[in-house]
Amino acid sequence: MEAFNIDFKDFAFSYVIPCIIACICGGIIGYDREKIDRPAGLRTHALVCLGSTVFTIISYQGFSSGFDPSRIAAGIVTGIGFIGAGVIFRQGIFVRGVTTAASIWVVAAAGIAIGTKLYYLAFLTTALGFLILTMVKYFEDRLIKKFSYTVLITSSDNFKCMKELIQFLQSFNIKVFVEKSFAGSISGDGKRTVTVQFNLQSRDSGFSIKIMEVIKRFEGITNIEII
Repeated sequence: MEAFNIDFKDFAFSYVIPCIIACICGGIIGYDREKIDRPAGLRTHALVCLGSTVFTIISYQGFSSGFDPSRIAAGIVTGIGFIGAGVIFRQGIFVRGVTTAASIWVVAAAGIAIGTKLYYLAFLTTALGFLILTMVKYFEDRLIKKFSYTVLITSSDNFKCMKELIQFLQSFNIKVFVEKSFAGSISGDGKRTVTVQFNLQSRDSGFSIKIMEVIKRFEGITNIEII
């Protein structure tokens, strides 16, 4: 029965509070990813931070004094690399998920800091991570030059194909503005075509060539022209 004699105050300060702080810190950064509908959102970031904290606590308190606790931290970093690789994927000529992978890496670092009771460092890491994800993008949109192109796109599938194309482009941080739409002629298979004039904006100076390659392969698109 002696094994069950728990000092609840010590238990709270040693385990409960660090775990709660880890969930909060991870959730704060995960919230930004969640609100823009990234695959790794609030729950993933909170769990990564919590797991990193628990593993770090175990490395310090769960082994003999001769054990090197830095080995656990090194293992966490390696494991996070695999998780980060899982959220990075290539779609056509675009690569997505790099920022989300970096944010997972940051919450893991915050979790290690919490596990070693470096709370101020964990709070600072969380605050800076959240500011980078939110405020830096705000300044980027205003300070970094954007490249704009007007594109005429014709589709044989009416507006359904256009809506899917807009969602696809927006998912890669390309700003899409619909300027005009024109009812087209009836194609050979009896479907009415539609032509839409878009204004596309991106920070990538060569994105027009990339966009042409992607849109040409998009199902339902029959013609594309940059004007």
